[in-house]
Amino acid sequence: MCPKEKTLPEGARLAKFERILETATDGIVTLDKEGRYTYANPAAESILGVPRGQILQRTFDHAAWKLSTLKGERLPNDETPFKRVLQENKGVYGLKLIIERPDGERVIISTNAAPLFDAAGHFDGVVGVFTDVTEQHELQERNKTFHHTVAHDLRIPLTVIQGHAEMLKDALREGGVRGTILQNVDGILEGTEKMERMIQDLVDTARIEGGQVHLEKESINLETFVWSLLQRSQEIIDMNRLITQIPQNLPSVSADPGRLERIFLNLLSNSAKFSPPESKVIIQARKVGGEIIISITDHGMGITPEDCSRLFKRFFQVRDSQASSGVGLGLYIAKLLVETHGGHIWVESKLGEGSTFYFSLPAENSTF
Repeated sequence: MCPKEKTLPEGARLAKFERILETATDGIVTLDKEGRYTYANPAAESILGVPRGQILQRTFDHAAWKLSTLKGERLPNDETPFKRVLQENKGVYGLKLIIERPDGERVIISTNAAPLFDAAGHFDGVVGVFTDVTEQHELQERNKTFHHTVAHDLRIPLTVIQGHAEMLKDALREGGVRGTILQNVDGILEGTEKMERMIQDLVDTARIEGGQVHLEKESINLETFVWSLLQRSQEIIDMNRLITQIPQNLPSVSADPGRLERIFLNLLSNSAKFSPPESKVIIQARKVGGEIIISITDHGMGITPEDCSRLFKRFFQVRDSQASSGVGLGLYIAKLLVETHGGHIWVESKLGEGSTFYFSLPAENSTF
């Protein structure tokens, strides 16, 4: 029999709740319906660099709050998270901002703000929770810089190797050389091409994460697009293995053709790599609400539930995979590109039976 939960007196409950707020490591503030601060915990005082007494004398649009976007652009009062909640009575979550403290230090905060309601269900103010993510953001920026630097520094010697290998191959052919030596040169070229793809994955990851990818969307007929893509991609997957089941009357999707091609190629190459050479890979599409759901099904070894949950993470590779190659960015890049289009991506799999990768794209002229 479970022990009965103890009910604390009202005063004790409030005192305990206050101790929780006072010891929380995230900054917590509350505002009334007029946008005036009514509470601030010690963490808020520490992160903002402003004594609690001064915080409680301010409003959300007080001129002393120096807020800007991550790009350094001044944030208008109408766009602050607290103002948006006060106007719309809806929560704002995960908004990253820069706040300049009175001592001149600039701190990056991740802010969540939600409306408060009284017992009768009437709007009664705002609660805000913010976290100092300065170190985390700087680490991400250093990581992006590292990716760019490595990619640039690796490409120069790689281009030299590739160029000399191609010249050597031409010279050997002209000299009538055949057999093992020529195969060895082909092996060098295949290795440089693989390295080039890895480098491109690193560059693309940094660009997408940094918001440097701008989509040029077009109206795309999926049946025509996929057929054309497959004709141009027979080095990645044997056409005889593919089955396409895309209805002719399927609405077009609104997508960037170059980015959509990358999504398809990453998923198709993954399915081909992790399934038997003689097995089929099925491409299907259907309309669900205002979205088009595309699926790619293979009959490979399948993926464990544990790995499914981490499959789209950066640098993740399926364990004990003999076919594993690359740096584990293909599916991560596909996820980033799908989400950039406003869609989502997921996988369903059974060990020993195969996997189906799904991704959604907005149907053209769809309204949500």
